[in-house]
Amino acid sequence: MTLKGPMEWPQLESLCDGYLHQDLVAEHGSAQQAVQAWLADASRDDAKALSSEWRTFLNVTHGMDITERVEALRELAGGAWAPAGELEFEVVSALLLNAWRSNA
Repeated sequence: MTLKGPMEWPQLESLCDGYLHQDLVAEHGSAQQAVQAWLADASRDDAKALSSEWRTFLNVTHGMDITERVEALRELAGGAWAPAGELEFEVVSALLLNAWRSNA
């Protein structure tokens, strides 16, 4: 897959590898709760950077279906998150888009 965008995604990698991994349900209960846990642990600057990286990710994957976007996320940032459907993806996406507000 060839995507235009940044070569490094440090905050997305932190989230995906550290929270949205194969044990996310056992550790956090849901992807939404995993994102909330990451935000609780993050600095305001990291939360702002995560929000920016997610916006960029959505832009560079625009036009992809959810399966393609999830595959792209795994390739770019790691993790093992497999959303149950578009609603779960959209809920997590909304949290990430608003991450900059989490540590205000």
